[in-house]
Amino acid sequence: NNLTQLWQRYGAQSLYEDDQLHLRKNISWPNRVWADMARPVSERSLQQTAKNAPDAALFALWPAMTEDGPAAPQVTVDALVRQSRDWQPAVQHTAMALQLDKQLPVNTQTVARYPIHIKYLSDDTDIAAWVATGSKAFGYTIDANAIVPLLACEDIQILLAYNEDSQPVATGLLFKTGDVVGIHQIGVPADHQGKGYATQMMRFLIQSAEKWQADYVVLQATEAGRPAYQKLGFVDQFLITYLQRYKS
Repeated sequence: NNLTQLWQRYGAQSLYEDDQLHLRKNISWPNRVWADMARPVSERSLQQTAKNAPDAALFALWPAMTEDGPAAPQVTVDALVRQSRDWQPAVQHTAMALQLDKQLPVNTQTVARYPIHIKYLSDDTDIAAWVATGSKAFGYTIDANAIVPLLACEDIQILLAYNEDSQPVATGLLFKTGDVVGIHQIGVPADHQGKGYATQMMRFLIQSAEKWQADYVVLQATEAGRPAYQKLGFVDQFLITYLQRYKS
């Protein structure tokens, strides 16, 4: 899975393992805990995760995956969460995918009223600006120590967009796994929103994925962001529910 492999790259370690469950957690940001996607979620897995996970961690939950897609209905996941005494839903994202047609490539050429210049980061000179811009956009602090090592990865591209005043206004990150490229950390700070920066960045990322010879592009969308991605041709795949501990 593109997303969980990226979490591994951010820095992760094994949290718990037995013959039925293997939990991993991030060392720091983005503070995720997750299990093997191929195994169905169970009441026991929720209980074991509650015993072992850090209090501030978000536990990522999804229907069990097979090569053909989700193997269990979403209602099964929802029912287990409702019955849990340890966890409550914090936020829900939709996993989406776009199949790239090599004969009819996605039209990424647009005339922008507020044009941007997008730079691929190759050293840590601009990492501070990328981290600051992304942190401001998402409303949480991104750990630069998790990002800097990614510069050396041939399967990761980190991008930062600048406006005409040379201000950093949008972030993005691409991660390639096989024939799939994941789009991650696409964000625009509130004081730069409403100028089409996110759309320009998104189209540039899709174009970059095509040049990278990907067959599919995947991402995780908030409910507010889904309509924009659907207009670009992205199709819903499954729900990702992030759980947080009940506060005692």
